[in-house]
Amino acid sequence: MIGLGDGMAVGQDLATALCAGFNSLYFFLYALRQSEAPRRRIGAAALALVNGGVLVESLYLLALYSSLRFGWHSRADLIAPCPWLLARALPFLGTAFVALLILRSLSRRAGEE
Repeated sequence: MIGLGDGMAVGQDLATALCAGFNSLYFFLYALRQSEAPRRRIGAAALALVNGGVLVESLYLLALYSSLRFGWHSRADLIAPCPWLLARALPFLGTAFVALLILRSLSRRAGEE
């Protein structure tokens, strides 16, 4: 039986995925605008990647939660290394991209002093 807690958990993952998909699309389209400054376009690309990662991760965690909670057959497939690594690849790439931008900014500031 599906209870209120289950509905809230599923709803939260779906809402997160929806928001992340919207954000990712917005930042992706922003990054494609030729009229924007290159630095802003690069930042928008990083944010698109981070939000795309949140989208994929939310859907993956929803599938994992559902399979574990409701005993669906696919749960063994979801905790295998390949699907796990694929679901975690975009969040890693997005956060690594942002970290590189921060390091680049810090090195430029250190060079100015």
